[in-house]
Amino acid sequence: MSKLLTHYGLIALKNIWKYRVSAAISILGLAFALICLVPILYWMDHELSYDSAYPDVESIYRIYSVEKSTGKTNTGASMAIQTSVCQENPAIEASTLLFITPENCRTDQIPYVQINMLYTDSTFLNVFPQEIICGNPMPLQAINNIVLTESMATRLFGEPAEAIGKHLQTLMAPKWAPYVVTAVVKDPNKHTNLPFDAIINHDMIQGLNRGPAEMQWQYFMTDLYVRLHPDTDPTTFVEKIRDIPERVGVNKELELRAMPIRDIRHHLKGDAPFTLDFIGLFVASGVLLLLAALFNFLNSYMDLFRQRAREWRLRLVNGATRRQLITQVAVELVCAVVAALLVTLIFIVQMKPLFIDWLDIDMDYAKILTFFAGMGLLTLALILLIGLPLFAHMNRQMTSTLAENASARSPLSRRMAVALQLMVSIIFIVAATVVMLQLRYLGNKDVGFDREDLLLVEGFVDVRGNVESAIIQELSKNPSVVGLTDTDFKPQHEMNPVAIIKNIEWEGKPQGQEIPIYFHATDYRFGDTFGLRYLAGGWWREGEQQRIVINESMARLMGKENPVGEVIRMPNLRDYSQTAEYVIAGVVNDFHTLSFRQPIHPTAFIDAGGFVNKLYVRTAPGQAEEVARQIRALLPKIDPTLADVKVTPVGTLYDDLNQSETIGLRIFSFLALACLLIALFGIYAAASAATKRRRREIAIRKVVGAGTKSILLLFIREYACLVAIASLIAFPIAYLIMADWLSGYAYRIEIALWWFAIILVGIATLVLITIWRQVIKAANENPAEVVKCE
Repeated sequence: MSKLLTHYGLIALKNIWKYRVSAAISILGLAFALICLVPILYWMDHELSYDSAYPDVESIYRIYSVEKSTGKTNTGASMAIQTSVCQENPAIEASTLLFITPENCRTDQIPYVQINMLYTDSTFLNVFPQEIICGNPMPLQAINNIVLTESMATRLFGEPAEAIGKHLQTLMAPKWAPYVVTAVVKDPNKHTNLPFDAIINHDMIQGLNRGPAEMQWQYFMTDLYVRLHPDTDPTTFVEKIRDIPERVGVNKELELRAMPIRDIRHHLKGDAPFTLDFIGLFVASGVLLLLAALFNFLNSYMDLFRQRAREWRLRLVNGATRRQLITQVAVELVCAVVAALLVTLIFIVQMKPLFIDWLDIDMDYAKILTFFAGMGLLTLALILLIGLPLFAHMNRQMTSTLAENASARSPLSRRMAVALQLMVSIIFIVAATVVMLQLRYLGNKDVGFDREDLLLVEGFVDVRGNVESAIIQELSKNPSVVGLTDTDFKPQHEMNPVAIIKNIEWEGKPQGQEIPIYFHATDYRFGDTFGLRYLAGGWWREGEQQRIVINESMARLMGKENPVGEVIRMPNLRDYSQTAEYVIAGVVNDFHTLSFRQPIHPTAFIDAGGFVNKLYVRTAPGQAEEVARQIRALLPKIDPTLADVKVTPVGTLYDDLNQSETIGLRIFSFLALACLLIALFGIYAAASAATKRRRREIAIRKVVGAGTKSILLLFIREYACLVAIASLIAFPIAYLIMADWLSGYAYRIEIALWWFAIILVGIATLVLITIWRQVIKAANENPAEVVKCE
């Protein structure tokens, strides 16, 4: 049997070489589809497997709340919420409060290091067990006990074991007691919702939850995670906690929700660059591309098998069984698929850095090879399951008395395959075109102020303001710096829920109406530094802490022609338990504080009352790059803790909001190119098969007076019909898909019908170029020679 399979393998390789053009088209088309699909599937799995390294990750949930009247989501929780949830649900095995933020520290040998600190208490390890390398197995029992990751311990102390018992001094307040290292754990997985360099039992958790329990139901500054018993029904648990605020009697307008930790990245966080729908669209596109390639592969090989009808008849006449013929065909199909998989593997290995750059993820070779092997086996199985029955049916036809008619029958399936591939190509091309034009629109859209020559300096923690004061003092001496302002504003995808206030009143506001207003804390120099236009009044002066500035959207909401001087009553932003009155000092033009997916919301700007550690620097025209270089050189001289500070052009911040669109354009363009190549390969193979199959017809037409032009028009008409059919189906589908995608933007382009006309002409031209040479060659053959051969 092995000798027979070896013999079939040699025949398969000979036939691949004999029909190398058609075989290469089939193999490359299948390889291109797999090259596209395998990384996309890896990406999908990567996004869905966040925090999967934790044991029983399906039992870990994040508790958050939603306000019934406005739908506002509060991602945080408080100790009072934690207590109530745990008391009401005995199914909770453990719970913990935490928050993560960078902190500047030092050791006896290192004067400065910035650590991504996870603040919590002793309960953390009950919910999120860690693999302890060395140290105390119960390392967070006392305040200021700190656990370092292996990489951070090595960086600070040389070896993990050397870190045990050592001290770290916080630079937030040098008089505070030092942190004591009690254990070293393995580094957390890179794709996690809880990235950290260190875990610390800090009294800040208690400090953020001080006050009466009733008041704590208004605090949302820490994240609450719970671990359920494995036998707990999640649906029952979610329903049980929903109305706890109402049952406790603290806030009837609040509902508690629970979300699996693996869903947090895409359903609770607003900073994920890609949505699951966005990734799912690419997965569906990749699957569709693979189906088109499979269709093309099978049609091409069935056509090759049809051309070998005489061979199959001779083998049967000489004693071969149909089973042996099917085995030979199976070996030939396996060899072709293996060749396609080898091409795929080479491309994936070579293009791995490109995929890493595009998708901004690490790609593990072992895991991506697992996906490759899985898709390879699935592809092979599909081809054999579909191809072998097709060949068996075709073989029976070819060896029947109607063999000639059967083999000459018009291959409808081939035309369907070509039309399908053209349809998919058109959809991808339309998608890439719309994404490109939307990106161009977003890149050129006015954000409401001049974002050129404006830099953001961030990444330092300076509670007392001494360091930032020194930075401002030094930068003020620079003649290229024309403006400075400290503010919590930073362009982002969604507004921070903490910065939204609803219980705000002004004269003439409808009673009982809760309107969410967005607030930004700034200093008195914000308006001038950003170059905002004043529609009325002006910015407040230094020291005027009870004056605010609003944007024109809020002015319209208030229904005031000139709201300057109007009084607004709302919670004191420095003490939410008290109400304060603020006088409107001015109205500025609307500008975009969020991505262009979001409309401009009613917004107010209020005095921060101190530094918030985001410093914007306005430079003289054309001096931004030089000033950024000077700032990076200056900062470590002011304080060693500023070595990790980031200096970013504001234009880059807005461009980063369009990261998903930029990457989407690259992927759509790549898919469009791959699908178009597969379609053109299919058209080339179809045209080649058609001209061979119709040689006698072409010869007879020439004998009765047809010229090369009329024969060429015959084929052009046939493929023009395929392009037209594909376009009639693809354009409406593409329009609906991309119109739905554009609806996610508050500011967007309109899809123009003439784009479709240009794409149609371009596709038709490529198809014409693909078939031209083969048809001309067939039309110029000697009719006498053709008839004699046939």
